[in-house]
Amino acid sequence: MSLREVQKRFLADVADTATESAFESPGMRAYARNYHGKLVEALRDTYARTLLWLGDDAFDAEARRYIDASPPVSWTLDAYGDGFVALLDARFPDDPDVGELAWLDLALRRAFSGRSADTLGPASLVADDWDRVEFVFVPTLQARRMRSNAVVIWKALDDETLPPASTVLPVEGAVRVWREGLSPRFSSMGADEYACLDLALAGGSFGEICELLLRWHGAGRVATEAGHLLRAWVSDGLVTALRQG
Repeated sequence: MSLREVQKRFLADVADTATESAFESPGMRAYARNYHGKLVEALRDTYARTLLWLGDDAFDAEARRYIDASPPVSWTLDAYGDGFVALLDARFPDDPDVGELAWLDLALRRAFSGRSADTLGPASLVADDWDRVEFVFVPTLQARRMRSNAVVIWKALDDETLPPASTVLPVEGAVRVWREGLSPRFSSMGADEYACLDLALAGGSFGEICELLLRWHGAGRVATEAGHLLRAWVSDGLVTALRQG
């Protein structure tokens, strides 16, 4: 057996994915236990509030299910577990709070380690043709629709206070996550702001955003609502540049 084949069988055995194994020693079993234990530990660290919400046994069961299906591919465990949110979304379709809590955990962790960028202040909001202006956002910005009160639950867990029971929101909302300075932040949004931000992230112009707001608020409110959005995005440090589309 070549060295490459030995290495492949070693990795398969440690990951517990081989149907047959040449390794049956106590030492190999210790390797396998350590492999799974470290990956569970990494998921527990990244998804700390989700762990508190689900409890040790339920969380670890889902973590093991994820590990069996998704072995690590990066050199660092800090990058492991991005697909865990999708697994929880699929495993708890009637409990949206679970996947949404996990998304918030992961987004805040990735925002903390994401790239920095200089942001615009109000005085820099100058353009010749605002209809064609497109926005460049900080690289740590992420957003997601929310069906539940997961944001309130997450904050209570983070504050070490009793979280409320999970509920499905009567009107779907959203949340955005980014880093301001060295601190990850999040903020709840209404469905209209989320739709506008999603359009802007996809390269939509300010004119197209105003057209979208027209559907929500009517012609008499478009300018005011667009101004509120622009002010919120700039004051929160989300915008790094304006570009002419």
